[in-house]
Amino acid sequence: MNKEEAIKKAHNMYAYEISEQADQENNDFDALWQSIYDVLQVATYGIVDMEQDEIDEAMSWLKETQSMTEKYKETEIWF
Repeated sequence: MNKEEAIKKAHNMYAYEISEQADQENNDFDALWQSIYDVLQVATYGIVDMEQDEIDEAMSWLKETQSMTEKYKETEIWF
């Protein structure tokens, strides 16, 4: 998956829909990645309501696209 495909996929996920959508202001991939990361983190703790398949989809996306980020290449996804 290239970055354009990753962005399109993210924008179609429920996790993005309920996220802060920080990339909308500046089209920054790192902002998009952080938005998905943040909402997924709170979803895994039950703070926001997401179905397990939605969580799995977002987690897969995070892991698959982490190498495309500038700031988050080394960020541990521990949740």
